[in-house]
Amino acid sequence: MSDLNQRLHRVLPPDRKALIIPVDHGLSMGNVQGLEQPGVILQKLRQAGVDGTLMSPGLAKHIGQERGDMSLTLTMDTQLWSNRPGVLEVIKAEIPITTVRRAVTLNADVVKILFPWGLDEAVIAQNIRIIADIAEEADRHGFPLMLEPLWMGPALLPDDHDQVIVHGARISLELGADILKVPAVGPRALEQILAWDVPTVFLGGAKQDDPEALYKRISEGLKSGARGVVIGRNVWQRPDMLEAIAAIRALM
Repeated sequence: MSDLNQRLHRVLPPDRKALIIPVDHGLSMGNVQGLEQPGVILQKLRQAGVDGTLMSPGLAKHIGQERGDMSLTLTMDTQLWSNRPGVLEVIKAEIPITTVRRAVTLNADVVKILFPWGLDEAVIAQNIRIIADIAEEADRHGFPLMLEPLWMGPALLPDDHDQVIVHGARISLELGADILKVPAVGPRALEQILAWDVPTVFLGGAKQDDPEALYKRISEGLKSGARGVVIGRNVWQRPDMLEAIAAIRALM
């Protein structure tokens, strides 16, 4: 088995759905509520039997040993949202922050890049160049590349949003994605994405006051063939994180 497939199977085991809890939000949000002590959160995730986590290079360096047997997806980029830290306005620039070579030294399994649409065309073009460079480096080192196509422009109707994600996911595939990380789209859109036979996981997004709608879409997606979920704020921003993990596990 190739190095790429070995790493891919570690993050997305072929015999079950994967539950991945990211803790990289401080990279763009600063000292985000619920993640003030990332090392403590990571210990709780490990104790809860979570399959994997997603971290920035800095956290992987300082607390990566706390993840135990959890797989590690390494965030390769960040975004400039504002000239004031902790303030999210609009993405003004896309910035690569590490290399696949460093991912090797940090014992990562997968490298991940955000792929937002609805922004200034110059920012999108900048992002595509970064993705192309990292995709080439990832192939050289046998690393799976996870791409996360998102719509970050003006609000769209649900069907329009789903089709934007389908197109963004297809472009991600063409750029070299080995894993697609997408919002919980409807069944028609998911069917189009899964037809490409590229492992696909659902993301959680911003914390929702009532998570039942999110859970419903995740459940439908997992039944349709999605390989797992990547949910952060809808876990560690809940009053009872372990209860949230149990609720998601029940869907799987």
